[in-house]
Amino acid sequence: MLRKIWPALVMLGFIVVFFRENIFPAHGNFIGGSDVAQYFLWHAQFIKEQLLSGSVPLWNPYYYSGHPFIANPQTFVFYPATLLYVALPLSWAFNIDTLLHIYLAAAGMYCFVLLITGSRSSGLASAVVYSLSGYFMNRICAGHITMIHTAALLPWIFYLFEKGYKTGRTRFFLITGLVFGLQILSGEPQNNYYTALFLTVYALVRYISTPQPARPKPFYQPAAFWGLILLVAFGISAVQVLPSLEFMFLSDRAEKTYQFATAYSFPPQNLFTFLAPAVNNSSLKQDVEYAGYLGILAIILAGIGACFSRHSQHTWCFRIMALIAVTIMLGDNTPIYHLYYQCLPGISTFRIPARCLLIFTFSMSALAGLGIQHICQTTTTKKQHIAAMGLFAVLLMCLFAGAVFFQVPLASKDIVLAVAFFVVAFVILDLGRFVKNKSVVAGVIIAVLFIDLYLAYHSQTPIINQNEVLKKQPYERLFGNDLGFYRVASPLDAFVGANFHYYGVNAYTPIALGRYFRFMHEMANVPIETKTRHTLNPRIFSRNSVFSSKILGIKYALIINEDGFELITAKQVMPRATLVSNALFLPRLEDHLQYIKRPDFDPQKQVLLEAIPPENVPPNPKGTEAPPDGNNVTITKYQPNRIEVDCASDSDTYLVLSELFYPGWQAYIDSNKVQILRADYLLRAVLLTTGRHNVVFVYRPTSFLIGAAITIFTLSLLGAISLLLYFRSPGKQKSG
Repeated sequence: MLRKIWPALVMLGFIVVFFRENIFPAHGNFIGGSDVAQYFLWHAQFIKEQLLSGSVPLWNPYYYSGHPFIANPQTFVFYPATLLYVALPLSWAFNIDTLLHIYLAAAGMYCFVLLITGSRSSGLASAVVYSLSGYFMNRICAGHITMIHTAALLPWIFYLFEKGYKTGRTRFFLITGLVFGLQILSGEPQNNYYTALFLTVYALVRYISTPQPARPKPFYQPAAFWGLILLVAFGISAVQVLPSLEFMFLSDRAEKTYQFATAYSFPPQNLFTFLAPAVNNSSLKQDVEYAGYLGILAIILAGIGACFSRHSQHTWCFRIMALIAVTIMLGDNTPIYHLYYQCLPGISTFRIPARCLLIFTFSMSALAGLGIQHICQTTTTKKQHIAAMGLFAVLLMCLFAGAVFFQVPLASKDIVLAVAFFVVAFVILDLGRFVKNKSVVAGVIIAVLFIDLYLAYHSQTPIINQNEVLKKQPYERLFGNDLGFYRVASPLDAFVGANFHYYGVNAYTPIALGRYFRFMHEMANVPIETKTRHTLNPRIFSRNSVFSSKILGIKYALIINEDGFELITAKQVMPRATLVSNALFLPRLEDHLQYIKRPDFDPQKQVLLEAIPPENVPPNPKGTEAPPDGNNVTITKYQPNRIEVDCASDSDTYLVLSELFYPGWQAYIDSNKVQILRADYLLRAVLLTTGRHNVVFVYRPTSFLIGAAITIFTLSLLGAISLLLYFRSPGKQKSG
């Protein structure tokens, strides 16, 4: 038993040593980067609050003037790790989530390479390189928790596919689809896209490179299995995928441009950081997206694996995957990416091509495992040794050439440390030929791989204090005392309102409703950023523009000045719900924008409608007796997924809600379902007749309901298949 589990124990020990003082949260401190503080922490707070109150977090009214929360895949509401955030204090949940997925990444990589090579040492070496690489450590620094999720599940998907390919058993392809579906639910669509793309590449190369007699027969069988994987993955993740697809077509990303798709392409000069990761030079772009150090020895081992591994079928897979990954990473720094942009469906939806670094890291880690197997299990010929030394010499020359080109002192700590690992690698490669006990050689190699990554990244583990992040600011205490349905305009991109229950017009999220995004910039006469769209352009929040939207009920605004921030109050605030009798029908939504910009437009006196209600008659029965004191409207219940309004009018009128028009919202007047009209370019309105009425708005998106039904059906079907296979297994039949 110990012989089988020692790699798991060693990897666990490496992770404990790597994160030792940060494993257990203390005094509110936990492992987390910038995006955790600005983004994921507030998601977790909102999800926890909603689920514990018995409500599914479908809509979030606290940022971007209302947002289809469930449609943002990065919320990972349906991923099992969400249970950690519901059941535990957030500091513990983030630590466990991060470290658990680092270990999952290591375990998956170990199992995958072990399956290919049959060598535990090779599997462990690949596990160390992959799970503690610069890709994972820099994602921790950036707070990209969803990228850690998806990267951790990536090797498991390849492992299960390889298992199915070797055995031809359908069950492994079903499980591959299940894990792929979980990866989609874990929250990072770009990594999901790369998983599907490169699993396809792996399957094609694997099939072509398999000798003719050993290829699966009939020839269409692998394609059928691939289709089965996609079908199961979609079925598992439909509850997330369908709302996300609906939102994507309505989002700012629906307008695709090459400039947007190639933003944050990997700079070619940053390839130098694969040899010296900590070099700080003005010619090198300092960004977590461009950092993926694997270790000096790991690169050399990957080169040996790519050139000399006896597993030629798999070697070809990883060679081609690594090559394609590099051409995608480089983005607009290579003309090849334009071909990808034109020919690969879906790739234009994503920016930051540099994120394909994940696939490069995965491929190189696997090749490193093949390299250590060659050293430990194969007699290296003289020609192979000379070739390995040649690779060593080329990399060393690249290090010195880069140091000279980027004007990095040769005596600097970074260069000296890199040279030291080159020397260690040289000694290991040379002595490995003569040491008979290859287990010792393998152990030394694995230790050096760990030490290299430990020295590069251990001290960079970011720590967040939960108490500091959640602390109320002075202006937020004002919002707490001023109860009401108004909104706050702030250039700060952390949407803390979800925690303190006030409503904002800004946010920090990678996807926004396209019409809302355009409206805010058009009204302020401020251009939309072409590359970064996580938040509204800060110029919107100048003193002259911050209240320009008119229809969103902004009462308070934070203005940046030399002393920090100044809080100002609007002179006129549109109520969250109001009755308007005068309607103007403008079929073209573009005309709404220009009309709202007019100085004489008052949203409390006139409503702009996109279409005339059916037959231009009241869609609901007559209300009760009209009030003697004229019109009045009161919001009696306001929840994220439900709004109730009591209205009284002495004439036919429109109830205008200062809430975003979005598919899935349904309206009921006195329990009768009615049509929601698009009003004032962005908002919702319903037609009311004279009298008193109770109006209820409920967010019940069809995309979510259909997706949930598909997911439940898929899980039930997989459960039934599992039981059938269990009871039909030979062992069960024999015992029966």
